[in-house]
Amino acid sequence: MSKKKGTELKLHQREHFERKIDKRLKPEIEREELRIKTTIQSILNKGQKNFAKKIGADKVISALEKAEENLRTASRNAYIFFDKEASKSVSYSKSKKHAFNGMKDDISVKDCREQLSDWAEAQAEQLAEKTPQGQRLAYLKALQEKAEDLVKEASISDELTASLDNLFQMVGVSWERHLPQLPRK
Repeated sequence: MSKKKGTELKLHQREHFERKIDKRLKPEIEREELRIKTTIQSILNKGQKNFAKKIGADKVISALEKAEENLRTASRNAYIFFDKEASKSVSYSKSKKHAFNGMKDDISVKDCREQLSDWAEAQAEQLAEKTPQGQRLAYLKALQEKAEDLVKEASISDELTASLDNLFQMVGVSWERHLPQLPRK
């Protein structure tokens, strides 16, 4: 392949093509990402309780909630008892401990719910990737990568423009910017 002098792609031309790829595909990708988020949220709204039940987490969390409630009740009873006993004697009152810190390695219901939420979201994302929107988003991202590769590997701008126009036609996006018609006077 012989290259004509002056037809090789200059750095500013490559940068122009890269910016144009981003400008053309970014709205499409953002649109699909919003659709995916909506799909994920809809899956999560329907299924977090079902997901918890399916994997057996609902029973574990319920038992932990009961245990935590029992612990809070026992803690309140202990506080009331020691406070009441401390008020009976000056020596008790002076030696009363003010704070008892919980152990750092306790697993709380909140911890379980956060973990369950993360897992449910990951599962929803996997399901959303299989939807038409998810497949279109994956395709658009692959298209963007392919277009960027074409720009980096091209040496002649006319060939590059034709390649990019053909590539973008697959998703209904035109490489060439068509100007709107001006109103007639």
